[in-house]
Amino acid sequence: MNTVHLCAAGCGRQASDAELCGAFHGGVWTGCLGNIIADLRTVCEQAIDEHGMPVRNLADELTVTFTRSNRTTAARVGGRSATTPLPWHEAAADATFRLRSVLGTWASRLHLSYSPRLPDPTDPTGYFQPPPDYTADVRSLAAWLLRHPTWIAQHPNAADLYRAVTVAVQDAWRVIDRAPDRWYAGPCSVKDCPGHVFGDPEAAAGSCTVCRCTYDMAARRAFLFERARDYVLTAAELSRAMPVLFGIPINRKTITTWADRGYLRVADVDDRSGARLYRLGDVETLVQKKVSA
Repeated sequence: MNTVHLCAAGCGRQASDAELCGAFHGGVWTGCLGNIIADLRTVCEQAIDEHGMPVRNLADELTVTFTRSNRTTAARVGGRSATTPLPWHEAAADATFRLRSVLGTWASRLHLSYSPRLPDPTDPTGYFQPPPDYTADVRSLAAWLLRHPTWIAQHPNAADLYRAVTVAVQDAWRVIDRAPDRWYAGPCSVKDCPGHVFGDPEAAAGSCTVCRCTYDMAARRAFLFERARDYVLTAAELSRAMPVLFGIPINRKTITTWADRGYLRVADVDDRSGARLYRLGDVETLVQKKVSA
């Protein structure tokens, strides 16, 4: 008598010869495997809405939440020297950390389970490439996992993988959905007032939490973005921040090439990693020149 093998995710559907139900049909993945693939795609892939406009993915939205919710000082983003760092939105930071930990952990487990014994004829080395380091950005880790849907479906602990990834992605999106309730718009400008300005991102005005003085939110947004130009970041961080903050795409290698050729000044060096740090405004200026040339 044939034994019915049910999906490990607990949906009640049959899973044929894999742990998770689902198959590639009509250009899309179905079942629970389709669910986890859809979640991973929201992390790293760029979607287009019905008007042909790009829609930010989860990695971008976490960056935006960080930008909207931070107090702006003369500090730096990404720098780890004696300069006081810029505080950030704790919920977005925690969600990013958890998501990166989950994606990195399962990417490593899949690689250890399958890569060493499965040749890859499409790679010049003949073997599957390892995943990015678990400290890499969530976009890179999600993209690596998306290249191996059958490994996800067949892993003996696919149920744990499914729950961990879907919960981490959903939790991160919940942080994004709540973030607009309190858009941080900088410190209060009233003399001796220790308060800070918050407001609905779609509202015309925001108010100080202490003295209740109101401010024009459009002017405040312009103020925050202007201050952001003084932040210093690594080339990788800049390649992700520029499209989100200024709508300007830039490749990490282009930034390092400009620095190597003397077009871009190195503003500082990361104390922990040794990575070179560049002023965001300097990079924006070079990109604008390239675009207008």
